[in-house]
Amino acid sequence: MQEKGPLKERNRYDFAWIGGEQNVYAFTTSDEVVYEIRFVPSDYLFIDYIEGRVNAFEMVIAVADNPTGKHIPADPLTEPTILAIFYDFFRSLEHVIIYICDSSDGREKARFRKFTSWFFNNTRADLVKMDAWIPDGDRHTILSGILSRKNPYFSQFIELFHNLSEADK
Repeated sequence: MQEKGPLKERNRYDFAWIGGEQNVYAFTTSDEVVYEIRFVPSDYLFIDYIEGRVNAFEMVIAVADNPTGKHIPADPLTEPTILAIFYDFFRSLEHVIIYICDSSDGREKARFRKFTSWFFNNTRADLVKMDAWIPDGDRHTILSGILSRKNPYFSQFIELFHNLSEADK
């Protein structure tokens, strides 16, 4: 589905639903940087912990094309565009969104702070964010889970994330 309407009035970029197995959305910034936001099916992550089928998706924010090859400058419309995409995908109250902070360049804590800031500055009241810092060699894998309080597995997810966090202590 293609979003329509004047850019200025919405204070975000137009985005397109590409679809596919990874539930891809895409948008292009005024600097011609192309982002893809993917919601990759990840129910396998919970198969040993929660009985029943979980509609879990890992949210991946990726730069698909940076024509300059340089550092991408801050863009005030990127955040609201990603949030609009998040809420478009999150229409189902049974979805669970998992965000794993990329640690390949050592900037996972900065990504975690940014994602947490986005969530708490723009969240709906029915959504809950849970975090876990999982030991991974000399670093931690930082992951966040977001779900609706109305999710049928809500209490099981709260317990699971609590247990993941406690495993590091």
